[in-house]
Amino acid sequence: MPLVGHHDGMADPVSAPVRHLWILRHAKAASDAPWGGGDEERPLTARGRRDASALGKRLADEGPILELEGIPRPELAMCSAAVRARQTTDLIAAAMGDGLPVDAYRSLYQADTDLVLQYLREIDEEVISLLVVGHNPTMVRLAWELLDDGADGGEGAEQRAGDRATLEARGFPTCSLAVLTLEVAAWEDVTPGCGRLAGVFKPPY
Repeated sequence: MPLVGHHDGMADPVSAPVRHLWILRHAKAASDAPWGGGDEERPLTARGRRDASALGKRLADEGPILELEGIPRPELAMCSAAVRARQTTDLIAAAMGDGLPVDAYRSLYQADTDLVLQYLREIDEEVISLLVVGHNPTMVRLAWELLDDGADGGEGAEQRAGDRATLEARGFPTCSLAVLTLEVAAWEDVTPGCGRLAGVFKPPY
């Protein structure tokens, strides 16, 4: 269910040029890996698999996705190579049914936000909308850092500051999704504070 949507006090999508970023924490995972494996090998639970598949089906919907007007569905997914993140991404891609390309990186398993930002800046400029799937606290911190805090004042400063307040108030449990509109013309221009919050969502989808 949506925690907050595009119409709940959010700004309308800005006009082009923009990029759209879907930031997803992996779905619910088992507390232990099978056969004594490490943390990186923990698989999704049955609930986690259901949540990821349900989200993928929502992303395949016709019309506004998750009731977000003007936000295109992801064209590419970038994820941690940890089992739970890769399974989450693969289930979403399968449910979308349109061959969503997936790039998995071992380095995103314990990445900090600086490394994720580095990867974002290297995304092909033909990609307008990107899904990134990883782990907390990095995913929620990424969303937080990309949101404009309104500190520079000016028109809409209070509303921009509200984006961070909304994210913080709602929390970010497993399979939570933050959708951001980045006010940049190219991925290489992504910097902290360049984003606006279009919506925050969590299961059930």
